[in-house]
Amino acid sequence: MPKIDNPYCAISTYLLPDFSEQATSMMDRNGHPAIVVSSRTLAATPLYGHFLMAHECCHHTLGHVRRYFSGLGQLGPQPFYYIQPALRNMELDADACAVKMLKATHEPDAIEAARQRMLSFGTTPTGAHYPTGIERAENIAKSAAQD
Repeated sequence: MPKIDNPYCAISTYLLPDFSEQATSMMDRNGHPAIVVSSRTLAATPLYGHFLMAHECCHHTLGHVRRYFSGLGQLGPQPFYYIQPALRNMELDADACAVKMLKATHEPDAIEAARQRMLSFGTTPTGAHYPTGIERAENIAKSAAQD
């Protein structure tokens, strides 16, 4: 699996060409943080790809991934059930964090690319138990307007 440098965090980041999602955060088999990004998404929309990498870094730095993988492991085969109520806020928090990272690295075009991508979802949730595209676009715009 090809590894790439992630400019937003030191977490191992890998590219997969046939990855069914745009990006995800996880723990590898040794319990180390990892990020996987669709190489097709990154190649097709590099600015949005930068937002995705920052967003996934934020899931790690905000403790979302560790909470899911370590805190819920003892709950049996359906830990997703226990974290699903928090998913909406976790996505919004990771979006806001990503905007801060992109502002710090002077990448307003990546922020706008993410906002536009979220707007394309309209009133449809952007994933299972996630906010709608409009909610995420508004959250990104609000975060970008803050100092």
